[in-house]
Amino acid sequence: MNTSPVTSSRESASDLADTFELFITASKALERRHEELAAQIDALNADLVRAHDQLQSLINVLPAGVVLVESGRVTHFNSAALRWLPELEKEGTWALPDSWKPGAGPSEYRVHIGGQSHTVQIEHKRQGMQMVIQIQDITENLRRLGEAERIDRLAAMGKMSAGIAHQFRTPLSTAMLYASYLVDAQLDETQRADFARRVHTQLLNLEKLAGQMLQFIKPVLQQPELVSPNDLTADALTQVEALARQRSIGICYDENAHLDGLISCERASLVSALVAVLENAIEVSAAGDDIVIGLRRQGMRVDIGIEDSGPGIAADMLDSLFEPFSTSRSNGTGLGLSIALDTVRKHRGEIHAENRQPRGARFLIQLPCMARL
Repeated sequence: MNTSPVTSSRESASDLADTFELFITASKALERRHEELAAQIDALNADLVRAHDQLQSLINVLPAGVVLVESGRVTHFNSAALRWLPELEKEGTWALPDSWKPGAGPSEYRVHIGGQSHTVQIEHKRQGMQMVIQIQDITENLRRLGEAERIDRLAAMGKMSAGIAHQFRTPLSTAMLYASYLVDAQLDETQRADFARRVHTQLLNLEKLAGQMLQFIKPVLQQPELVSPNDLTADALTQVEALARQRSIGICYDENAHLDGLISCERASLVSALVAVLENAIEVSAAGDDIVIGLRRQGMRVDIGIEDSGPGIAADMLDSLFEPFSTSRSNGTGLGLSIALDTVRKHRGEIHAENRQPRGARFLIQLPCMARL
């Protein structure tokens, strides 16, 4: 069956009308979508403006100066930044003024404003081509730090001055004791030479102590050396043996019990710390008592124990025993154990004290110890 031309034309016109109707419908949908997108863009723009205003308000209330730089150009800054950089302007090139002079610390500068000198610290945070610069006034912080350090130095100097007299007492009294033997007419030349040598040794110890006291306020060790625990203990015993003999106090120590290890230390300062603990034990001991010294290796640590048979540590003194000027003796300064603790801690060690039963006290000095190579 053949379709007439008229019928075919009517069908084409109908298809075209349908297509045009679809086009109109799609156009209206696109228009609505465009309006929705435009509304969303307007909302996003409004949010962006609000965020920008909030960011500007936030950086404006910050006490530190804040400058935002992009590709070397200033884009934003707060009012605090204008205090330090009054010529700052948007789209200007970022650079520190030539009048700013480098300070003592990293990223620190000295700035003169209104006839006063300030120290500011600059911090940079980079992210790609963007950079956030913070300008912080640290003048007051430095002043407080300097004042605190000054007070600490004065306190340390006070401890050192009193500690000199305390630390010098044992070697000085020992030297005086040996010197008194030298005037004994009954001594033969061999004994006289021996006592003269001992006096000379104690005088050398006094000289070393004087130098060591100057290191008391220094936070780090100077010229450490590797020394065996046995040698340290033997040196300390040499300095207190005359005082112990004078008081009729025995010291029990196995000199043949050598430990296989070495301590990195300032020999003189650590020996002085051991002397301080031994002197304390001698002071509280009665004639006929014994002081026991023991050494034990515990892995990478050596324990030096010093036990006495005195009355023990008073309960109200246990917590403050190592504090400066803490003493129960009328003739003591209370600095010996404090200096000993400070010295041992500089060597990454610790001192512990406890009472023994039925009487006496035990001091445990723990120090890092390395194996012999």
